[in-house]
Amino acid sequence: MSLLKKKHLALGFLAAVATLGFPSIVVRAQQQSFPPEVLAWADTVLYNGQILTVDDSFTITEAVAIRDEKFLAVGTNERIRAMAGPKTRLIDLKGRTVVPGFIDTHHHFHNYAQRGLMPRILFRTREQWLRDIKRLVDVAEPGEWVILRADRTVDQPWAQSAFAMTRHDLDPISPNNPIFVWTSPPGNDALVNAYALGLANMPSDTPGLIRDPGTGEPNGVLEQAAYGTMFYEVIPRIPVEELMPLYKAAMKRFNAVGKVTIMGRNDGHAISVFKALWERGELTIRFRVAHEFARNAYNPEALIKRVGNLSGFGDAWLKIAAANVGNPDGALGNGRAWTRNPKLPDAGHAPDPNAPDFGFVPYFKDHEKSDWRTIPILNRYGWRILGIHTAGDRSIDELFSAFEVANQEKSLAGRGWAFDHSLMVRPEHIATAKRLDLIASANSGSIGSRTLIRLYGADEVYRLSPTKSLIDAGLRVVMEAPGDTDRPPLYHIERFVTRKDENGRVWNEAEKITREQALYMATNWAADYTGDEKILGTIEPGKLADWVIIDGDYMRVPEDEIGELKVVMTAVGGKIVFEAEGLF
Repeated sequence: MSLLKKKHLALGFLAAVATLGFPSIVVRAQQQSFPPEVLAWADTVLYNGQILTVDDSFTITEAVAIRDEKFLAVGTNERIRAMAGPKTRLIDLKGRTVVPGFIDTHHHFHNYAQRGLMPRILFRTREQWLRDIKRLVDVAEPGEWVILRADRTVDQPWAQSAFAMTRHDLDPISPNNPIFVWTSPPGNDALVNAYALGLANMPSDTPGLIRDPGTGEPNGVLEQAAYGTMFYEVIPRIPVEELMPLYKAAMKRFNAVGKVTIMGRNDGHAISVFKALWERGELTIRFRVAHEFARNAYNPEALIKRVGNLSGFGDAWLKIAAANVGNPDGALGNGRAWTRNPKLPDAGHAPDPNAPDFGFVPYFKDHEKSDWRTIPILNRYGWRILGIHTAGDRSIDELFSAFEVANQEKSLAGRGWAFDHSLMVRPEHIATAKRLDLIASANSGSIGSRTLIRLYGADEVYRLSPTKSLIDAGLRVVMEAPGDTDRPPLYHIERFVTRKDENGRVWNEAEKITREQALYMATNWAADYTGDEKILGTIEPGKLADWVIIDGDYMRVPEDEIGELKVVMTAVGGKIVFEAEGLF
């Protein structure tokens, strides 16, 4: 007998049984009623809590089900608990809050993970500085690179810092070792000795290969493409295998405060570490990269042609989200913001009335030799650009002028271009950002900063980070962590909501935002910045199950206590990557 005939006979038998009146069989059939989403039981069910979906309507519900790395459904306790099977993990939230996993849109993760590996020598005097470097040279093998960072106090004049040094200072103490001194945190300049210059063998017309005015010979100061050649192509890197444990430890620290996705500019070596961890299935953070391949390049268009357009290439764990170029400035906190009206002009650097404050080199001033020129080229080949520091108003002026040129050739609208830090933003910048459809990545570190008050004055600090004005203008504003810090996202959320400094003083109450808006910045809107709005940023069916449990009521706790709330569980793709002991 065919399978089809057997099926028809079975159906006929059941119909006959129902007609003859065997209610127990019929009732049993009727009891097989499951929620429509259940093709299989949920892996995890969170219930009896406050689920802040942070969707476009800011829906709040009681429970959420997760299956196969995605959110399955949200709703009432009764409906969602019906999706639990014998092996489902049931988590009674006991009134706790669940939010989407936090997304940090600008973090130097690779620097954070590797901190402490590079010697940092504070410049006080020329003699002291050279003596400290010589100690490093003396313990190095002949031919071994000596790589370090030169720090100085924020208001230290240019002429009294490492910026004023040349290779002629380094050469006598390092005849047998190449030296690379990273002189500027933005990553656009360095100081090297003659040994390093010989290894680099740069073309004589390389932009930023600074020469001695008397002899015409390279003096060891590198900017622009000369810096890029040395930093990206010549100096050695720490082996990937040695960095992997450091990256894993850093990921765990961020998981513990609720971070699930980090966006940052990265060079090829950092990407290699991410890839190695991705291959082994050991990532617990989703990484989004603004690739530095064309940053400070000798011939950027040639590189861009060779690489092709990789914007958005990757998977849910590791993705090249954009390209990155050199910064027009650094960050207000280290005194390297390019401003229209410097508060403490650096007379020791140059007589130019437009000279930057505190000796900061205006990298975008020469459009033809700086990475300003690279921005329209990247746009021409389909890339978008993210992760550029724009702390000072003059810096934003210059960046937006490059964006305008790019936009004339190919519209930026709807493509997720952005400007980061969003500190010294003026009304005209907001209007331009709105017209170009830019995203503003905002930083809370400037609010009431004592360092910035000393450098720029209280009136300027009062105006910094005009977050509410940006939001009211219709811009998507997202949240970044200052520098390489590991402070929890909830700390930064509180700062944006209260505008309070460490002493409780409110700075510009008119720029305070709601706790709902601040949460959007760290989740929903942040997913727009990373290009993940279809898969991340909210707790909605079908999206990847990245979530955080907060031990408290986010919506009702006093505003100035938001930062004290504790993350007690973090999950990425439904997999729990952090769990506080003894709570569940």
